[in-house]
Amino acid sequence: MHFLFEMWSLAIEGEEKGIWFFCALYTFIVCSYSLFFQIRTRFWPYSYGVLAHTSVKKFGGPEWVRSEQNYTADALYHYCVDGKNYEGKRVSPWVMSASHNARLILKKQLNSIETNQNGEVKVFYNPKNPRKSFLIIANKPGIAITFAISLIPFIAYTIKFYG
Repeated sequence: MHFLFEMWSLAIEGEEKGIWFFCALYTFIVCSYSLFFQIRTRFWPYSYGVLAHTSVKKFGGPEWVRSEQNYTADALYHYCVDGKNYEGKRVSPWVMSASHNARLILKKQLNSIETNQNGEVKVFYNPKNPRKSFLIIANKPGIAITFAISLIPFIAYTIKFYG
């Protein structure tokens, strides 16, 4: 506890060590929540549904310079769980936006949506609340990346101030 108060005092005074520590702590907390959610979705059941559309759409306001325009993946799908019909829009737990030049990443993400031989898509849904669904769940490399991102700031902090 003493260490946290010391780091807080340093951060309040604008000292680099305290600021680095709390940036690393914030990143760790946010990534830990994301990591927990990603792992949890890997155990969600799935149902097959019908994909109405997918696209890469503009995100935010229009930009004068095309390379500064942002895009997100967009989808609309219908699925049924225990006889109830639902409509979903979420593609993945990884909410991504990309620039005009990097929008191919979003197209690649949309191409990884699983379909069966009848053209139906796998819809992964929260068993406690089937309205919450995704077309893509986190894979092991994605989980590993989130875990690494959660630790990198602390490693950098340790090397910078104690290494």
